Amino acid sequence: MIRDTVLAVSLALVLFTTTPAFSRVLADDAWRGRYLAAGALALVTAWAVRRVRGGPLVAFACSVLGFALFTYISALPAVGLLPDWSSLAEFRALLETAAEGLRDEVAPVVSTPAFTVAIASGAWIASYLAHELTVRFRRAGAGLVPLLVLWALPLTVPMDDGGSAVLRALPFLAAAGLLLLLGTDHGTDDDVPRATVSGLTVGAGALTLAVVAPLLLPGYGAAAWVDLSGGESPRGYQPIVDVTERLQLPDERDVLRIRASERSYLRLAGLDSFDGGTWRLGPAGSGSFQPSESSLHRANGPLPPEEPARSTSTTRVEVEVLDLANIYVPAPYQPVAVSGALADEMVWSTEGGFLATWSVGEGDGLSGEPRVGVDEGASYAIDAERPVPAIEDLRSVAVDEATRARWTALPRDYPELGAAATTIFEAAGATTDVDRALALQDWFTQDDRFTYDLDVPALRDDGALERFVLEDRVGYCEYFATAMAVMLREAGIPARVAVGFLPGNVTRRADPEAGQPLTEYTVSTSDAHAWVEVLFPGYGWITFEPTPRSDLSQIVPTAEDLAPVENLRERRAREREAEEVDEPETPSVTDPVPPPDAAEQAPPEATDGAGTDGDDESGALWPWLVLAGVLVGVGAVVASRRRNDHTYAQPVDRVLAAQRSLLATGRRFGVGRDPQETTPEVLRRWEDEGRVTAGGDRFAALAQAAAFGGDIDAALATEAEALVDELEDELRASVSTRDRALSPVRVPVESAVTGVRRAGAAIVTRVRR
Repeated sequence: MIRDTVLAVSLALVLFTTTPAFSRVLADDAWRGRYLAAGALALVTAWAVRRVRGGPLVAFACSVLGFALFTYISALPAVGLLPDWSSLAEFRALLETAAEGLRDEVAPVVSTPAFTVAIASGAWIASYLAHELTVRFRRAGAGLVPLLVLWALPLTVPMDDGGSAVLRALPFLAAAGLLLLLGTDHGTDDDVPRATVSGLTVGAGALTLAVVAPLLLPGYGAAAWVDLSGGESPRGYQPIVDVTERLQLPDERDVLRIRASERSYLRLAGLDSFDGGTWRLGPAGSGSFQPSESSLHRANGPLPPEEPARSTSTTRVEVEVLDLANIYVPAPYQPVAVSGALADEMVWSTEGGFLATWSVGEGDGLSGEPRVGVDEGASYAIDAERPVPAIEDLRSVAVDEATRARWTALPRDYPELGAAATTIFEAAGATTDVDRALALQDWFTQDDRFTYDLDVPALRDDGALERFVLEDRVGYCEYFATAMAVMLREAGIPARVAVGFLPGNVTRRADPEAGQPLTEYTVSTSDAHAWVEVLFPGYGWITFEPTPRSDLSQIVPTAEDLAPVENLRERRAREREAEEVDEPETPSVTDPVPPPDAAEQAPPEATDGAGTDGDDESGALWPWLVLAGVLVGVGAVVASRRRNDHTYAQPVDRVLAAQRSLLATGRRFGVGRDPQETTPEVLRRWEDEGRVTAGGDRFAALAQAAAFGGDIDAALATEAEALVDELEDELRASVSTRDRALSPVRVPVESAVTGVRRAGAAIVTRVRR
């Protein structure tokens, strides 16, 4: 076993020397520990199975199990002692997010959880394959292939990072040469690795390659072997990637220190195109984007407005960069003058309304390329003219058809979101673009309809936006800004998403008497933000804020003040001091667009043991489970009888109760709604499976009308209840005898499983503590 151990250690050394390649494309070191741990554990697992003389199938099974447990413990939300199918779905979502990032983002990037899981998975798989080929099957050359692929993958990312190619590539090639030297099959039966003539020849060739090959390798200051952009020029940095990456950093850090005359969002750019998953500069689906030369202006002179604004207020912001590397320059909107040494390296684009650092040619030409120029130690000052219109002026603004078409384009129709927006507008009595934008903003931010949470997958797959707005209602700023902008565009209102930073936290108040005319703020990674801008020709792009952040650091416009300079926390403090209401005044009406099946949309059960009595014995759990089952059964009978009592509720409530009853019946018979499905999608699936007839279409239409505030009278409610009775009978007839027999206990059993998981989670939490 000496030989096996030596080769396994050599493989670990080769794995370690792949890390400089990933350091090239990842901007921090948070990924490194998990990456190396995954590879090392894969090697240890395979080596241990080999030591106890387990065969290849045993090694494969143990590696799969070890990989699942490692990923579950290190990267996925705990659901109990062991992972379940939801863990697999979470893992898949992380890999899909990483794939999206590989396609959309430009290196170097922050090692988000998705990227870390992806490269750790690659390390495990490559290390396992390398061990089996090198140690078990004595094919050292073939065993190097998986690690070579792992090492070369970052080299396919086009970058201009300079550096010493020889010094960065030499460790991997030297370690690979050592492995080939030790792993050469000498035709002897002893267990001691030794170098024969053939081994020395291979080793000498490897060392020669280690010295010569780096001069030819791509990536480290040269063109890539394979350009993943599909042959186009590099995609160009898309600034919305800043939001998710910075918000998901494991440790918050300060990025800017600013001194400002008033609170102001620090904008990176306005994103004009939505591709169904994310917002970007330039046309949707295009690779790279660079504004036309006619729209670029040197920043060391007066800057023309992106969009003329009749009513403005002057703002001054002085910026000191603490920890930020970027092409786009954080700035208040709209800048009119830039001062400081960095101004000579900036351009202002009236396409997208952004400042960027630029490599320009000699003379007055602006034919250069964007480059990362905002970095640690840089400083600059910006004077801006901030649009401050009155709502009466915006109510009378007319938008020509060409402008409206330009700023309402979408990759596909969103009829459900359009219908929801219409319902919200009607409930608020909003008839103008500005009133509709305010109504939609208030719907997102008031009455606790939505929850701000960073622990959600990226908003990328088809249908995710509808699920967020109509069902899940949990997300962060990119979710809210995307949803509001799409709903506005679906309603024909010119809108886009802007990205940048919130104003930050006050660290020193202005004191003109002491020679400090500006207030000092510190902006951190947690202030990365996305919001909505609506175009009003003649008055500019006006900011709206749909994100209900729990720290109240967002600036929310109102009908009385469309351009406030205080955040929501300051506004509420001022209102309390004035002995007014503690909360913003909101209409006491029900949600015009309630989430469907609200009873089934409760948040997942907590897995941290909260609410569990520490002195309870596990054996005392079963009586409570039995009691829960009895209560659920009694509740179902009462609910069924109550639904048929036409005197207890309004027609809309009767239809929604019928919908809940139908979905609960499907759940009892084992064909219930999947988490991502809406009611119409469930009914279509049941129809496709031959479980129900076309009557489902009629009920789906009635249910949607009820959910979105449509006109439902008593006759339509009675029709809906009759349809549900027929559909439930058809569901009962379509399932097997076994499913019908299990229907009375299926829901209680699911509740019991949930209880067991919670108990297991509590035990795990105590052990970890």
